[in-house]
Amino acid sequence: MDVSDVRNLGTVALGAVTFLVALASGLIPYVLNIELYLLAVAALTDASPLPIVGLTTAGQTVAKLILYQAGRRALNLKWIRRGAASKVAGVFARHPGGSMAIVAASALTGFPPLYGVSLMAGTLRLSVSAFVAIVVVGRVVRFSAVYLAPGLFMNHE
Repeated sequence: MDVSDVRNLGTVALGAVTFLVALASGLIPYVLNIELYLLAVAALTDASPLPIVGLTTAGQTVAKLILYQAGRRALNLKWIRRGAASKVAGVFARHPGGSMAIVAASALTGFPPLYGVSLMAGTLRLSVSAFVAIVVVGRVVRFSAVYLAPGLFMNHE
């Protein structure tokens, strides 16, 4: 085993950890913060941005899709169907572009929190393919900015 084998193993391990941290932080965001993780990886490693941002986006998107599906199943509960969710669903059904704009803003900025937006998107039965596409684009932009930020402050002499 030579040095390149160890580096490759480290790269694979970093990729696996990145995906798992992204997935876990997407499901339990107030315990694990993916942005802090990305800043640490960017500052402490020489990992290429493309795989790290890609794996982070993939892990977060899977987590948000799990939340979307949980929201979708929640509509089967009688007390939710009779409550405000059904009224909100009616408003968003008449204005689908507005709901997707909220998903986009949330995926890009984190406000409103994507955790709740994902649950609501499932509850309102927004298009799953549009939801995933918007989340992926928003997260790629957000995570790229976060990952590249430490490079703006490092000395490049």
